[in-house]
Amino acid sequence: MPTPWPNANARLLGLGVGLPVHPLDRLAQFSPSDFERFTLEWASDYIANKLVGVYEVQQRGGSGDKGRDVIVWFDSPSAKPRRWRLYQCKHYGARLGEGVAAAEIGKVLHYTIKGDYSAPEEYWFVTHAGVTSDFQDLLDNPEALRAYILAEWDQRCATKIIKGTVPLDAAMKAHIGTFDFSTFRAKQPLDLLNEHEKTRYHLTVFGAPLIERPPPPKPPSAVAAGEAEYVQQLFLAIGEAVGKEVADRSEFAHLSVHAKLFDRSRVTFYCAENLKELARDQMADVAFFETLLDEFSNGLYHDYNAAGLTGLQRLSATVKAAQQLQLGGHVLAPHVVANDREGMCHQLANERRVTWSQS
Repeated sequence: MPTPWPNANARLLGLGVGLPVHPLDRLAQFSPSDFERFTLEWASDYIANKLVGVYEVQQRGGSGDKGRDVIVWFDSPSAKPRRWRLYQCKHYGARLGEGVAAAEIGKVLHYTIKGDYSAPEEYWFVTHAGVTSDFQDLLDNPEALRAYILAEWDQRCATKIIKGTVPLDAAMKAHIGTFDFSTFRAKQPLDLLNEHEKTRYHLTVFGAPLIERPPPPKPPSAVAAGEAEYVQQLFLAIGEAVGKEVADRSEFAHLSVHAKLFDRSRVTFYCAENLKELARDQMADVAFFETLLDEFSNGLYHDYNAAGLTGLQRLSATVKAAQQLQLGGHVLAPHVVANDREGMCHQLANERRVTWSQS
């Protein structure tokens, strides 16, 4: 799996880094190792979920990688042949041209003729700046690419594959003649960014602001299964206050204070649900919401465990404390509104992490 990015909070919150940097510009600022990690994030969290049948994703870049940076396997190691795709990272100051790419293609030809690995189903050049028009023309015309490699082998490939020389002998010519050159492709940088944006890592890498938060939905007229636990706790607390068991809003609808509390609680619960969806859909990681819920659980501990309170008093004290709770540098903090804070209390009750009526 990809290693965590350093200074994640600074990236997420933009602390001390000035105006946001456009993702393409940020890609250009990466080191080669950072760009390889970025590609691994994309492959492990987008490609692995998008493609059917992925067995595992591996990072191979480094000494002895034989021209393989990131591999996506479709079969277990015991499968013969083992299907795979290769994503080769190239982070240069300019667009990748055919002259530099030829050496990478030469590596695949060399190691497949040796039998060190089978030919990949697809070979993708992954760059931050794209490829030159001339090289894209060759990729779009596999036969022209084959002819280019044959013509330029001595200059572009022979001495750039291993420490010695790999000659264009009869065996290599035959191998090049039968190799499927449609295997070689280029990933467009904007496509790469758009797909990386769908991974859990994107916000951490780019610090991109969340898109505008949509309005929270209104609670459904009937209590949904997903809110049954906190609603039951409200019934217990209200029943304690009115001196009888209640199991439906209609039983206290004539008591405006309790009816309004019940209705408000459902509104704020769904507001917090809306925040959860924001974390899941815009950040691609609901864990951000879960860690925020942990902040509320820990910060409100003494309020919801105070002795000698009725259920409604305990709920009120916890909600008041939630409105004042400091959330520090949590990534969701800038998006938390008052109704979210109250709704987080009901989220805690819904997960049975707090109990209003403790008698």
